[in-house]
Amino acid sequence: MAAALLATLLAALAPAPARAEARFVPGPCWFTVPDGEAALCGTVAVPDRRDRPATRAFRLPVAVLLSTAKQPAPDPVLFIEGGPGASPFGAGEAVEERMEAWWELSAPFRRTRNLVLFDPRGVGRAEPDTDCPDLDVLGASPRPRPVSRERRAALERAAVAACADRFKAAGLDSAMFTTPVAADDAMDIATALGAQRVNLFAVSYGTRVALEAMRRYGPRVRTAVLDSVYPPDVNAVEDAPWLGSRAFRRLFDDCAGNRACRAAYPDLEGRFQTMVERLEKAPVDVPVGDAAVPLAVRLDSAGAMAALLEAMAEGDPVPRLPALVDRAARGRYERLAHWVPAPWLGDPDTAEGVAFSIECRETINPADPVKLAENARRFPPFGAMSTDDPGRRVCAQWPAAAQEAAERLPVASPVPVLLLSGAYDPLTPPEWAERAASTLPKSRHLVFRSAGHLVSGSEDCATAVAAQFVEQESLPPNACPNAAKPPGFEGP
Repeated sequence: MAAALLATLLAALAPAPARAEARFVPGPCWFTVPDGEAALCGTVAVPDRRDRPATRAFRLPVAVLLSTAKQPAPDPVLFIEGGPGASPFGAGEAVEERMEAWWELSAPFRRTRNLVLFDPRGVGRAEPDTDCPDLDVLGASPRPRPVSRERRAALERAAVAACADRFKAAGLDSAMFTTPVAADDAMDIATALGAQRVNLFAVSYGTRVALEAMRRYGPRVRTAVLDSVYPPDVNAVEDAPWLGSRAFRRLFDDCAGNRACRAAYPDLEGRFQTMVERLEKAPVDVPVGDAAVPLAVRLDSAGAMAALLEAMAEGDPVPRLPALVDRAARGRYERLAHWVPAPWLGDPDTAEGVAFSIECRETINPADPVKLAENARRFPPFGAMSTDDPGRRVCAQWPAAAQEAAERLPVASPVPVLLLSGAYDPLTPPEWAERAASTLPKSRHLVFRSAGHLVSGSEDCATAVAAQFVEQESLPPNACPNAAKPPGFEGP
C-alpha cells in the first residue's frame, strides 16, 4: 500500500518548466562580517511571472556565509525562512543581532559547506515592496485603553483596503506570491550560485516551500532538514481547535505525571477551566507596560488561551506554564498578560502583501467551514479562539489567487529528510511531521519533549544533529538522547 501511494504521488506533478538560467550579481553586504569569517553578498533576479511570460524581474538579496573548509563541498545549505512574509535577516537595527546569531547557528554546517540566506520575493530587501505600513502604524500606536472589537475591525478594514489598492497599483497580483513560486525562486538562487544540488534547511512555513521544491526538483535536493513541519495536505485553520486542545493536553498530562508538579498544582486542568469560564463571563483589562506609559490589555477567555499557546510556542517558558495557569486561575493575570498576542494585524517584521496572498490562497480560503465547526464542537473551549478570526476579514478584501488542487497532495520523495518537532508546538505539531514522514521513506523524525516551535532556535542538539545529518545523510539511533526528557516544571 505504502509503495503504491509513493509511486502515485511521485507521478502526481510534472517537473517544473525550463527557464533562462539565473545569474548572481555580487554587491556589498548589508551586515558586519566578523573577523575570521567571510561572506559573499549580492542579488539574483527572478521573473515576476511563473504562470505566463515574465514582463519584469524582481531582485532578491542573497548572502552566502562561506565555509571554513579549504575546499567546501559543492552542495551548499540553502535556508528557507518561515512566515510567510518573514526575512531571515530581520529589519532595521535587528539585522546585526540577527546576523550574529546566524554566524553562530551556521558554524556546524559551514565546517564543510557554504550556507545561503536570502529574502524571498516581496520580503525585506527583496523586490517588490509588499509591506503594509497602514497596518504597521495601527499595531505600533500605543493606546491607554483597549479598542473595541468593532472599532478595531473597522480600522483594519480601511488599512487592508489601502494596502490592496497599493498592491494592485504597483502591477502586482497574488499569483506572483505562492508556495510553488517560492520554491522556484529558491532553486533559481541555487542555480545562480552554481550549485547543481543543494541541502535544504527550512523552518515553519518554509518547510512547505522546501517540500514543494522536493516535489518539483527532487534530483537536485541532496538532503533536507525540516524544523516545525507544515505539510501541504493539512489546513491550519480547520485544525485550529485541535491544535489548541492537543497542546494543553500535553501540558496537563505532563504535570500530572510529574510528582512535584502534581503536588503543587493538583487538578491543573480544572484550574484552567475555572480561568476560562471566569474570563468568558467577565473579561478584564490588565495593566501592562511601565507606569510612565500606562497601557491595558483586554483579556477574555480566547485571549488567555492564546497567551498560553504563545508561551508554549516560545518553548523556554514551558517549565513555568503550570504556575502561570495557577496564578491566572486565582485572578492574578499580570504575568499572563505579557504573552497576549498583539490584537492588531500589523507586524513590522512581516511583509503583509506576501503573507496575505499566500495565506488567503492556501489556508484561509480553502478551509472547509463545516470541518472547522465540527472541530470547534469536538475540542471545546478552543473553538472560541476561531470566533473572531481576522483572516476571514482580510481575505474577504484581499485579491487572492486560486490554489491548484495538486499542491495539496502529500510530497513523496526518496530524499533523506530529518524532521524536527517540539512536543509543545501549538502551530506545527509532531503529528504533522509524522504525516509528512509517511511519504518520505528516508526520513528520520526527532521530537523534543520540552520544546515549542522552531526547535533549532532553542535546542543546541537539534542544530548539531542537523549538521551531522547533512554531512552523513543519516543519524545514529541514539541522536539527542535528552530530547525525550519531559520538562521539569517550576514551583509556585
